Amino acid sequence: MKKLTGFLFLLFAFSHVAVADWPQWRGPLRNGVIPNATGVPAELTDANEPTKVWESQEVPSDHYGGHGSVAVANGKVFVSVVWHRDEPTETRRIDNKVMSDLGYRGYEKLGEELIAKMEDQRMNLSRRLRGAALDEFSDQWVKENLNEKDAMSLGGWIASRFKKGKTAIPLSVFATLKEVRTQEFANQAEMEVWVKEQKFDPSIEAQIIAAVPDTKKVANDVVLCLDAETGDEVWKFEQPGSPSGRGSSSTPAILDGKVYAALSNHLYCVDEKTGEKVWETPLQRKGPASSPLVANGKVFLQQNNLTAYNAETGEVAWENKEARGVNQSPAVWKGIVICNAAKEVVGVNGETGETMWKAPGGGDGTPVVSGDHLVITSKTDDKNLIAYDLSPEGVTEKWSIGFLSRRYGSSPIIYDGNVYHLGSERHMCVDLENGKIQWERKAQSSISSPFIADGKLFVYENRGGFISMIQATPEDYTPLGRAKVGALYCASPAFVDGKLYFRTKDRVTCYALQ
Repeated sequence: MKKLTGFLFLLFAFSHVAVADWPQWRGPLRNGVIPNATGVPAELTDANEPTKVWESQEVPSDHYGGHGSVAVANGKVFVSVVWHRDEPTETRRIDNKVMSDLGYRGYEKLGEELIAKMEDQRMNLSRRLRGAALDEFSDQWVKENLNEKDAMSLGGWIASRFKKGKTAIPLSVFATLKEVRTQEFANQAEMEVWVKEQKFDPSIEAQIIAAVPDTKKVANDVVLCLDAETGDEVWKFEQPGSPSGRGSSSTPAILDGKVYAALSNHLYCVDEKTGEKVWETPLQRKGPASSPLVANGKVFLQQNNLTAYNAETGEVAWENKEARGVNQSPAVWKGIVICNAAKEVVGVNGETGETMWKAPGGGDGTPVVSGDHLVITSKTDDKNLIAYDLSPEGVTEKWSIGFLSRRYGSSPIIYDGNVYHLGSERHMCVDLENGKIQWERKAQSSISSPFIADGKLFVYENRGGFISMIQATPEDYTPLGRAKVGALYCASPAFVDGKLYFRTKDRVTCYALQ
């Protein structure tokens, strides 16, 4: 009965579309579960592998278009993209992408003493240390000097610096470059003068100058509407935007004939049939990845502060400064907006914006609600998957599980008395009531969020190269096959009437399951 209560609440919120549609981030119920799904095969095999139905016109991703997922409603597919392009420019920037191309990573958290030790070892490596011996040395050094968490995020980078030896760019150079990441040089000559004034080694000086492009990124805010049967463009809403990089990875929401999309500088409301703008309102923070939640006449978005907008006018109804975040997307339970914030999970009154409760949590995953149960993924040490009981008065922790991973962004699923977490480099089933791990396997699934249809879990593996199907049962880990799809692995798939809709690196694509 509890599961039915949550189902009816969300079904009412999205009564304008068929339950089989995928009108928002994480599907019709915003929890990855597709009720009454059709068109799901018993297995994925070579004999019945999914067939490509269509692929769209070019749609950029990553640094040029983010990782937002698609929504599907009323026979149409929607994607919101901050559409970047390069244009020739006289000005020059040593920006984050240049730094990354040169080999910079966020190493500062290692501390000055360990950084100095690492650099001293790199500069004094024996010339005889190469090949397998160098690999062994690097692995051992990381094991002896880094904790598991830092080794996971920086171990490969440290090994690459040892392999480069004295040719690796010194970290002191990166420290200098960081000081001008936001500075714009008037032209190539001015930039080169600055580089030469730093008196870097000539070889490093040349690398820096070569890495700085003679173009600049410009961007438009785009909502693209495609025919779900053919992939043909139905309409394209486009307005001037500003570059916001891969951070702009929001999924649109469709409700009552309107499309709501968070892009570079504005939240837009667009007519679903015509693509004409209904309203726009400025954002506090450029290019959030948070996906809008539309419920009870409001649009809720985490864009620094959790903000509620009037769905008819775009006017700000309220802001909550405790539910802060830009990558997280909110969920809703009986009028309470639930948000993963930076260091906790927060329940907010949807009408007033008042904080009703706070509990341990914090991370990039979307809170998952089923009946009176809440499950979140979290970056909190030793509490990376947490289950709560929900009540109007607050939340009560049921259990938590700790595990080590580079990423905790994938959102879990509650289904038939169990929690499925297919992310953080693992596949895991946990009993919802007592937190007992039913099964757990290492897996190449990390950021993308899975869905469940007809009792079967679908999840990306191998950086989106494959989509795998797994039986949703606590008895045993039961793979049901996988298919090669070449998806954009940071985005998540949608499923409607036996068809998969998803982003690739440069398209939107539709596959039919057989």
